Amino acid sequence: MTTITIHAEEEIVKAVKQIAKNKLMTTEALVKEALLNYLQLQIPRSKKYSFIGIGHSGKGHISTQVETTLKKAANRREGWSLSE
Repeated sequence: MTTITIHAEEEIVKAVKQIAKNKLMTTEALVKEALLNYLQLQIPRSKKYSFIGIGHSGKGHISTQVETTLKKAANRREGWSLSE
């Protein structure tokens, strides 16, 4: 493991320490968690299909399974088809 040292304004340090105390965490654990959350936001995600949700099928579960369904049937260059 590597140690990282940062310089921060006293107000930020006080806020981090207070939040860590409220969450019953160490300051180190809170900062690690915050850094990991930030890094996850920076990782590019795969593109989602832009037409999702424009229609109404009458079946409520369809929208929650869209990525799984399209991964099985869709080719990002050629489109999709229900027949194989």
